[in-house]
Amino acid sequence: MGRCPFHSNSVGTSQRGEIQKISCPSCGDYRISETALERLEGATDVPTGWSSLVQQRPLISIRDL
Repeated sequence: MGRCPFHSNSVGTSQRGEIQKISCPSCGDYRISETALERLEGATDVPTGWSSLVQQRPLISIRDL
């Protein structure tokens, strides 16, 4: 089960294969592929435009990063 790569106080649940649904108090609720989540793993800072990306995309994939 994934969590927000930027905030440890988040919760994630698996959905349909490799899709993770993340609920983060700081970033909000979003869906992200496991591949994209793995790519962000270890990041220390929230990328520029992350909040807009989370709000605009129904599913964040590796193409969005």
